[in-house]
Amino acid sequence: MTIDLGFAWLKLPGGQEVSIVDVPGHESFIKNMLAGVGGIDAAMLVIAADEGIMPQTREHLAILDLLQVPRGVVVLTKADLVDEEWLELVRDEVAEYLKPTILAGAPILAVSAYTGQGLPELLKTLEELLNATSTRKNIARPRLPVDRVFSLTGFGTIVTGTLLDGGLQVGQEVEIYPQGIKSRVRGLQSHKQQLESVLPGGRVALNLANVARSDLARGNVVARPGQLQPTLLFDARLRLLADSGRPLLHNTSVDVYTGSQEIPARVRLLDTNELQPGDSAWVQMRLSRPAVVARRDRFIVRIPSPGATIGGGEIVDVTPRYHRRFQKPVLSTLEQLMQATPDELVLASLERRKPSRGETAHVASGFSGYLLEEIAKQSNLAQDVTQQILESLLSEGRVYKAGVYWFAQTVWEMLTDEALHLVKEFHQQYPLRSGISKEEWRTRLGLQSRLATEVFARLQENGLLESVENRGGGGSAAVRTGGLIRIPGFHPHFTAAQQQQVDQLLQLFREHPYTPPVRSEAEAMVGTDVVSALIEQGQLVKIGDGILFSHTAYSTALSKLAAYMHEHGKITVAEARDVLETTRKYILPLLEHMDALRITHRMGDERTPGTAHIGSSVE
Repeated sequence: MTIDLGFAWLKLPGGQEVSIVDVPGHESFIKNMLAGVGGIDAAMLVIAADEGIMPQTREHLAILDLLQVPRGVVVLTKADLVDEEWLELVRDEVAEYLKPTILAGAPILAVSAYTGQGLPELLKTLEELLNATSTRKNIARPRLPVDRVFSLTGFGTIVTGTLLDGGLQVGQEVEIYPQGIKSRVRGLQSHKQQLESVLPGGRVALNLANVARSDLARGNVVARPGQLQPTLLFDARLRLLADSGRPLLHNTSVDVYTGSQEIPARVRLLDTNELQPGDSAWVQMRLSRPAVVARRDRFIVRIPSPGATIGGGEIVDVTPRYHRRFQKPVLSTLEQLMQATPDELVLASLERRKPSRGETAHVASGFSGYLLEEIAKQSNLAQDVTQQILESLLSEGRVYKAGVYWFAQTVWEMLTDEALHLVKEFHQQYPLRSGISKEEWRTRLGLQSRLATEVFARLQENGLLESVENRGGGGSAAVRTGGLIRIPGFHPHFTAAQQQQVDQLLQLFREHPYTPPVRSEAEAMVGTDVVSALIEQGQLVKIGDGILFSHTAYSTALSKLAAYMHEHGKITVAEARDVLETTRKYILPLLEHMDALRITHRMGDERTPGTAHIGSSVE
């Protein structure tokens, strides 16, 4: 009796080779059956003619129906053990039982392994079924749900499974999920034939490099590095079997089967308090450990005790946010995702992180732009197809591109509005400052550094924002920092009363160029914000802690001290004090400032010419 998965292949009369996955029939081994039934193109439902439909037959058929396996044939085995009348009764019973399922109308063939009865007809029927099956899609995102792991002397670790969504080649780098183990394809085999490459849809054995057998298990997924993302949540449409026996309640503990994975989970019902047998609902599955799934994957749900299949469905979002229940916008979005065209899928992936108005002022992850590969992954589309769709949407004005990042047009417009609003609000709040720091702007918008650079570049190109030339905050007369941004045309402005105070303050700086008011005295005269504005504008230069000079005095002082030092080869504190006719209170911070700029080089109590020149630090 088969208790685990078996694998073989068959050559049909027309020469086509097909892979066969033999799954256990007994109800005690349904978990093993579920690990092998995913990804098949057609099913052979085997029923013994002398026994008829058994409990495990009903569960297997329910699973095939929930997985929406598109084609199948019913094989009545042991036909040599019953008479024709009994065989007809069994055939009628099976046909009636198939009517409400996806296998309604499927061929029902009587065969005997002992006499060979019906075997030619079975081969012909299988060939017809598979010829009518559409070619497996290749979206350039190969993934192999692992159903068997073993090792062979001289080869190392080998995994097998049914390859989905893309092809693989010998030598390619791969990643084993959810662990994130990196490896390389050392060899490929299908139907015991060594191959250089394989296409999706067939049984494949992968010889993996640098991976221990003990590190892998059934349920792992082999894919290209970075192309999949393990998740603890997924949104889905769940159908409860009509004969499940009782309603499914919110937060019920279940086991989820998808691909070759088996993961305990809780069912969060999003649009009802309890799901009745035979009905469907929107659910969010909260998994106990990371799963690797893709949009449109089918899954099965079983209750762990007593073990029974109760339903299954289709995944519509593999990277959702945590949803509150009974939210109409959430339910509407899920309906759209279920019915979405490729264009709509791409747009949905671009809008999935759109914040609400005002949200970005309070959260660190407000707006998101997406890279091409991210959009393709979320949309479950090939990258070249995704690129074509994006270019088409761009020409229609439905998406926006900033550098390598893509935005839904609605998201870009919201981002633009918020980006400008932050700067305008800053100008209103601090009219004496030249602009907001780029880092503060980036943080409040919730943008990553690289993305913020691209966004600002686009807004600058469009004439909506510009960089500010900061003059004097670091002590040099004209330092272009690029660290401040403003609305074009904005300039700090003083009120009439402030301007009168500024004129009086600057007059003191002119009258006492090298013994001017210190910062605390200046702030007492005109206010802290006005002094900061004068420093930012470059009219005043900050030296050390609390010492200020006018721009003219600062430039002249550096020139005089440098000239004296070059003439005499050195300069002392006392000599510098005499050159400027000032005091140690001012000259020490000024000399230390010159040391920092490498205009001077301190050696004990003396300073000699440094490596920098006045022209590189002051205009």
